[in-house]
Amino acid sequence: MMAVLPWVTLVVCLAITAARIPSALRGENRVVFYIFALISLDILLSIEGPYLVIDAVLGGINVTNLLLRFLLYGTFLLMGIKIAMGFDSPSAVRAIRGPWGLVVLGITVVLTTFFFVITDTRGSTVGMTGLTWGPSMEAYAALGRFYPGYVSACLLPAIWRTVVGRYPALLRAASALLFAGLTLLLASQLFPLIPAVHLWLRSLINYSAVLATAVGLAGIWFSKAYSRRKQRLAA
Repeated sequence: MMAVLPWVTLVVCLAITAARIPSALRGENRVVFYIFALISLDILLSIEGPYLVIDAVLGGINVTNLLLRFLLYGTFLLMGIKIAMGFDSPSAVRAIRGPWGLVVLGITVVLTTFFFVITDTRGSTVGMTGLTWGPSMEAYAALGRFYPGYVSACLLPAIWRTVVGRYPALLRAASALLFAGLTLLLASQLFPLIPAVHLWLRSLINYSAVLATAVGLAGIWFSKAYSRRKQRLAA
C-alpha cells in the first residue's frame, strides 16, 4: 500500500491540474492551476524513482531534497494566501503574507539552506532516510515540516468556521476534508516521536494529508462554481 499511495496521490493531483487547464487558458483563476501544478511537482519529487533520476543529474548529494523544500515553501505560501482570501480571513492573510509571515518564511529558507550545507548529504536517498542522522539533519527535517505546519495553523480557524457554519453541504464537506488534510500536516510536527519501527506512518500521514488537501481544495472550488451556475440558471 505504501508503495502505491504516492503514485495514487500524484495521479489524483495531476488529474485535478489537468481539469483546471481550460479555465487557466481562459484566464480564469489561474492561481488555482498554479497551486495544483506545484502540488503535483512536489509529489513527483518525493517519489523514489523520479527523485533518484533527478538527483543523479544534480550530483547525487540530495540537492533534489533541498529543491523540494523550497518548492513546498512556495506552494504553501501561494496556497495559504489563496485559501485565506477564499475563506475571508484577513488575519490569516496577514499572518502568511504580512511582514511577520514573510519574516518566518525568510528565516525558514535561510536556516534550511544553512543546515543542508553543513550536513554530509552524499548519496541519493529519497527523504534522506539512508543518510546518517545527526543534530543538523534533524534540524533540517524539522524546518521542512515547520513552514507547512505554520501555514496550516494560520488557516485552520477560518476553515473550521465554514465546516460548522450554515453553508451548502458540498462546501462544508469539502472544507472538512481540507481541514483534515491541514490538521495532518500540523500533526507532522510530532514525527520525531514516532518509533523507528513505525516510520511508515510518516509517509502515510504525509500523502494522506496531501490527498485530503488537494481533493478538499478541488471540492471547494467546484462547489463555488456549482453555486454560481445554479444562481445564473435561477436568474
